[in-house]
Amino acid sequence: TGFCTAAGFCVKKIVKISDLTRVIDVTEMTIRRDLKLLEQHNLLTRIHGGAKLSEENDVLPIELSHIEKKQMNLKEKQEIAALAAAEINDGEVIFLGAGTTLELVYSFLTVKHATILTNSIFVFNKFQFDPRFELLLIGGYYRPLTGAFYGSMTNNMLRDIHVDKAFIGVNAIHQNSLYNANADEGIIERLVLENASKTFILADHSKFNQKAFYHFYDLTLADVLLTDSQFSEQFLTDYTDYIEIKRA
Repeated sequence: TGFCTAAGFCVKKIVKISDLTRVIDVTEMTIRRDLKLLEQHNLLTRIHGGAKLSEENDVLPIELSHIEKKQMNLKEKQEIAALAAAEINDGEVIFLGAGTTLELVYSFLTVKHATILTNSIFVFNKFQFDPRFELLLIGGYYRPLTGAFYGSMTNNMLRDIHVDKAFIGVNAIHQNSLYNANADEGIIERLVLENASKTFILADHSKFNQKAFYHFYDLTLADVLLTDSQFSEQFLTDYTDYIEIKRA
């Protein structure tokens, strides 16, 4: 078993820092820092010049397609989308990330005007014909599996953009760590979260106490966690220490 980046670089359990630097288009220092974090979470073991998957993570969760994700936990996603829409006010500049929950936010919005930024073609399609919204699609290389744009051009645009509020979905949350199944998209989400005045993490109850491939952010660095009504009292107790939680 192995893993691949969205750019098509695949390895079999072992990855070189030089290859990651080239494919993801970030500095070697950034790669080394991220590999160190992944090692701390027992997802990999650093070796000379690179890293290998930890034995317990030889088989990482397979990222589902957009169509498959749309069918999962739909009621819970609608609850979270409604919570997100309630946080958006008239005139604000908003970033909505890629993800099937974020695609549902449009249906619950009641604002008269807002500016919407996104790197998701599916989110863009929801808003494109509504005159209430000034819409900016952040382009780049296209990843069909999630409908997201990514890459160095995307990253460079986002470094210069500030938003009032950012809404980001995750593939998994484990204690203080937020995970994405793809490093390219995770880098984008980190950039957005760092450039927003207020940040919201969206995750249904099935994402908790899980891990995915790429740790892109710490839960304590975000402002609010939005989750569904099935989020258990035990989860509430466990995760309130990390972040403010709003549950449907």
